[in-house]
Amino acid sequence: MFHRRELLLLRAMYRHDTVTAAAASVNMTQPAASALLRDMETRLGFALFSRENRRLHLTSQGRALIPEVLNALAGIEAVDRLAVDIRQGALARLDVGAVAIAASSLLPAAMAGMRRAHPAVAVTVRAGTALEIIEMAVDHRIDLGIIIGAPSDIARVSSLRLAPLALHAVMPKNHAWARQPVLALEDVAAAGPIVLAPALPAGRATRHALESRGLPYRPIIEVAQSSAACALAAEGLGVAIVESLGAHYAERQGLVTRRLLSLEDPVLAVVWSRDRDMSGPAQVLRDGLAQQAQSRLAGSGAW
Repeated sequence: MFHRRELLLLRAMYRHDTVTAAAASVNMTQPAASALLRDMETRLGFALFSRENRRLHLTSQGRALIPEVLNALAGIEAVDRLAVDIRQGALARLDVGAVAIAASSLLPAAMAGMRRAHPAVAVTVRAGTALEIIEMAVDHRIDLGIIIGAPSDIARVSSLRLAPLALHAVMPKNHAWARQPVLALEDVAAAGPIVLAPALPAGRATRHALESRGLPYRPIIEVAQSSAACALAAEGLGVAIVESLGAHYAERQGLVTRRLLSLEDPVLAVVWSRDRDMSGPAQVLRDGLAQQAQSRLAGSGAW
């Protein structure tokens, strides 16, 4: 049996690769953390970590424990938040997951509408990748999630597709291509674009779009967020290729966008657990997100 302090230390060790950093993050001294890890390994009967080049790495047995450690702490923290809410008189809570670009574009206005309808609801927003957010929904760690993901990814959850997506080129107003009403994917590919990493659904779609047309995939920069790609383009480091939400973000920053091609994969969607009824606040937020996707993406031409 694990105590909460042990679970917190295991999570910290998963996030940090030294005992010193992990211990500091949970307000423990390094000797106390080392002793607690040794005690856990003795009780369990197997090693949790191996040391390589002065850094600790999870063993296969340790890695097998981590998902349940994270789930257990999420449950404990949810109980703690609920107790605080009850004590403070806020009896309703809404846990939302969102990929980064959706959290900074669609979510704020939809959240404002939900709060007007349900002002007493306490809200937690969790960031993550599409797959992480889907796992959160399956495990009931969130009530609602906003993702950009593959159609096959959302088969495990209930979902509502918000809007079709497209790939767009992003550039500053002083770029030579900014005066062209139409821009071809071939031109952007030949110039060496700034792209989203292939680990992201929109990044995979970009690479597939180029390679399926026999175009070179030679990005000058790969990044993990649409907002970062737009910021680099704004500095004149190249033309970025982003999905529709990234294009909407770029237009709000005063950048020029040109639509390159429509996408069937990935999709922009709201997801939630199949085996739990959606609360009233969650329904209002879901409907608000759908309205925001329609008005913002259609209104900006970022389809």
